[in-house]
Amino acid sequence: MVAWAIFGGVSAKAETRASINTSLAGQVESNPFLLSGPNTSAASAVVTVSPGVKFLDGSKTIGLNATYRHSEYSRRYRSTNDISASASISQKLSPRLDYSADLGFNSAIVGANDLLTFGSNPSNGGAFPPLPGDIALTGLRQRRQSINAGLSMGYLASARDNFRAQGGASFVRYPSGSVASEYDNYSGSIGYNRIINSRVTVGLNVGVSRSDYLRTTLGDATTVSPQFTFSTKLGAAWSFSGALGISHSNITGVGGKYSQNSASGSFNLCNSSATGKFCLFASRAVQPTSFGGTVRPQTAIGASYNLRLDAKSSIDATANFSRSGQINQATLPSNGSVDYAQANLRYNRRLSQRLQGFLTASYADSYRDPTPRKANMVFGFGVSYAFGDMR
Repeated sequence: MVAWAIFGGVSAKAETRASINTSLAGQVESNPFLLSGPNTSAASAVVTVSPGVKFLDGSKTIGLNATYRHSEYSRRYRSTNDISASASISQKLSPRLDYSADLGFNSAIVGANDLLTFGSNPSNGGAFPPLPGDIALTGLRQRRQSINAGLSMGYLASARDNFRAQGGASFVRYPSGSVASEYDNYSGSIGYNRIINSRVTVGLNVGVSRSDYLRTTLGDATTVSPQFTFSTKLGAAWSFSGALGISHSNITGVGGKYSQNSASGSFNLCNSSATGKFCLFASRAVQPTSFGGTVRPQTAIGASYNLRLDAKSSIDATANFSRSGQINQATLPSNGSVDYAQANLRYNRRLSQRLQGFLTASYADSYRDPTPRKANMVFGFGVSYAFGDMR
């Protein structure tokens, strides 16, 4: 109802698509929250329900989505209830002008496999999120609550030139007494792209972000990141997109403000075919963190692969390595660098039009960590069923 009030109503001629995706999974995990100490393994049962509604009204599309996940463990760990909800709208106001907006809420216990999936993911799919999440939260096993909002507007100045402006905010909170730092983060950017020919596009993007830590000014930071962007098609199957630049951060320390520069950018190299998609990707950006009291340069590199084996079967795989870097300021509790690696493999088999079975295996571990921890290895199986309109 809140999203409806924010984004406005839909005409009587609008098309409505409603669906509910459900799944039931059983799995065995060696260390689901990357805790230290012995006896960290447990079996678990996970129930997930994800309702969604999409309204299509000419040039306007409104989406409402939610996910509820309940996990029961055989030993040591209490049951968990994770909730997320989002609302989005996109509209083409004229042949030259378009916009999109989104609002989201997430409340979840931070686990071994959740560290890299915080924040918004790319809408096109096929690749891991381009920026790592707060990987320095290893082993805290605490509930993280966040609200995220964003707005994007694009203007087509000519057949070859377009501009896009974006803004967003995120608010991150933890339970009372948590050692994790709470913060508000605000960001904005403006970009220009020029189509050189049918294969090549170049551009420039300038982003600004502000991170404010609650109940202290220590660690507050403002970051400016200009980047050169480039994308091209390499034949019929291959495509490449990238950005290269620098991030300049002004950070509040004990003795006042100081500056730090770091490289920033990203690349995504993909091959698409009739049977699947393969991508290599990497990124580096300055991001706020809840562990260490200020922003950190975070780097990620990895690969994703999707393969359709036949009309009913497919395989999805991802592997990635991320580093949350250390800031160059001894008076802030930066706690050194943290490395994190994760790999996932999933086999899907469609049993009927709406019923699907799956097998999963995954691995997650942290490195350069002063606290010894066992890696989390997961083996699971389950079924999913879709109700409603599956388009």
